[in-house]
Amino acid sequence: MTRPAIAVVTGFTKNSELLQLSMAPLRELKRRGTLQRLLYVTWDTADIDACVAPIAAMPDVELFRVAPPSAKGTRYQKGVIYQVRNLEAALAKIPEDDALVLKTRPDFVADAEFLQGKIRNFDTLCALFSFPAGAGLKLPPSPFRAKIWTPWADANAPFFYEDAAYLGLKCDVSKLVTPHIGDKLSALDTIANTHGPFAHVIRFGSVFSSDYPMFARYLREYKYFTNDMDYRKALIPALMKESYFWTLVIVHAWILANSFHVDAGRAGQLRLYANLSNENADWSSLASLRINPPFDNVEAWRSSVKPGNLVSGAARLYGRLMNDSWQHSLFNLPGPTDVARDKLLAALKCVSLYGKRVITDQETSFYRTLSAAHRQHFARRAA
Repeated sequence: MTRPAIAVVTGFTKNSELLQLSMAPLRELKRRGTLQRLLYVTWDTADIDACVAPIAAMPDVELFRVAPPSAKGTRYQKGVIYQVRNLEAALAKIPEDDALVLKTRPDFVADAEFLQGKIRNFDTLCALFSFPAGAGLKLPPSPFRAKIWTPWADANAPFFYEDAAYLGLKCDVSKLVTPHIGDKLSALDTIANTHGPFAHVIRFGSVFSSDYPMFARYLREYKYFTNDMDYRKALIPALMKESYFWTLVIVHAWILANSFHVDAGRAGQLRLYANLSNENADWSSLASLRINPPFDNVEAWRSSVKPGNLVSGAARLYGRLMNDSWQHSLFNLPGPTDVARDKLLAALKCVSLYGKRVITDQETSFYRTLSAAHRQHFARRAA
């Protein structure tokens, strides 16, 4: 592999021990020659000087402080804008379009051997290839030159993937610099508990919404997929009765299988200590910080999915996929055991039929059910 491999760390953490812990495997990979460069890109503001100071003492790390963008909205909305602009600033420091970019954060800790395997075997693990199920359907090709590695993806919430860390070619990762991000976040202004997941969804979904217009409306209506466990207990069974729900699940699984390599490793190999899971934690103590799900229980999430079974991935309240087995099994022969192959192909054909009457009717019914479930649940809660 002649292309350079470059790690990009964006943002900051308030815990200096966590910062050292997250940087250690990256510095080790640079020492080995697996990584050619190690960049740390964050804001040039005085209030985080103390958080960034340890990086300045690491001679093997290139530190760049950039001006923060102007951002409005809730803290989640502003957080998304900061993330997108931070990524954009980091990629601007990499001139090679074919460079392999490992994007991560200082609150994300990864096993060095795991990362080395992803980098050295990238051409095999992330190669684009065709599945038998797509033969003759003229489905849109992947927008990427190679797959992007992400630790986990959701089966029943399209494009809800981990975005704290991922790996791909710079020309592909650049597509995750979401254009007009502020405008796309405006739909969430009055909807609570949706902002966190939408930060993931809008980033990945925007890349596919033009080739798969059914997902353009999904992104517009995402405000109804509120991140609330009690709500999802009512929502998922209701949506499972809608044929269009299964169309979205199957078409999204096709995108996932063709454009992403999913792997969360084994227990302890990847850890994320994000603010969302530690809002009330003592950030001066690493021991007091909680690991974000699903990294806190990887093996349980793995065991809850049965490859070759469509429902096992999509019928859970949160459909976390920890590897490629579920989505690949749907489109490789012999295919899933719980749905007829012609039903699977009919869902994929809906990509080209989108906008035709039969699909429009199914779509209308789906979003009517979705909005009604949201309205009824939160009306009862308010009563």
